[in-house]
Amino acid sequence: MKHISKTNLKLLGKIALVVIAIFIAQKYLFIPLINSDTVIKFTEESGRWGYLIIISYTIFSHVLAPVAGSPGVIMGVSLYGMKIGLALLYIASLISCTINFHIARKYGRTLVLRLIGKKAMKEVDEFTTVEGVKFFTISRLFGFAFFDLISYAGGLTNITFRYFFAITAVCGLLVNSLSYIIFQDIDLRSEQGSTIWLSSIFVAAMLFGVILKRYLKKGRDLEKM
Repeated sequence: MKHISKTNLKLLGKIALVVIAIFIAQKYLFIPLINSDTVIKFTEESGRWGYLIIISYTIFSHVLAPVAGSPGVIMGVSLYGMKIGLALLYIASLISCTINFHIARKYGRTLVLRLIGKKAMKEVDEFTTVEGVKFFTISRLFGFAFFDLISYAGGLTNITFRYFFAITAVCGLLVNSLSYIIFQDIDLRSEQGSTIWLSSIFVAAMLFGVILKRYLKKGRDLEKM
């Protein structure tokens, strides 16, 4: 019982820290930046070149995992609207997942470790222990907060690129379509709107974490048998 209590306490502590970080980031960084005269002017003057910048930044953040991808996502959706923003994110994700997969498949764990760091590599190693089409499909539906790491993990497993890309494309389309339906009337430039958006990403990440732990536990139980 004590072990369970400590585990729950740590989990609640992590949740509290993430919630606080989300609030601070959206209140003092994202909202002021998105509504600044500089960003508004940039959006108006750059036109479709701004699309390329958002896509390029998202790809860059996915390949180099330590670089935060959230700013690119929020900027794209906030500046160009939910429909165009999600379309840009979808295109960028398909390109980045292909790059990550082939880096991991061709150059292996050594190069991946250099690109993402030791901490992120531990999560990638966990993903590779529960490989399989079923788990990979679930990870694409709920684990979009770990999109880049899951892409690297795919390249380190036995899954074929055909299945990998097909699952990523279909699940990504489903997630983006659902996001559009849910958030299309929410103003992400507002404090309330951005909080809802970021909180939904956090909740999905927590749900995926629970699913991952169950798969890992199931794998350990099978090994003991």
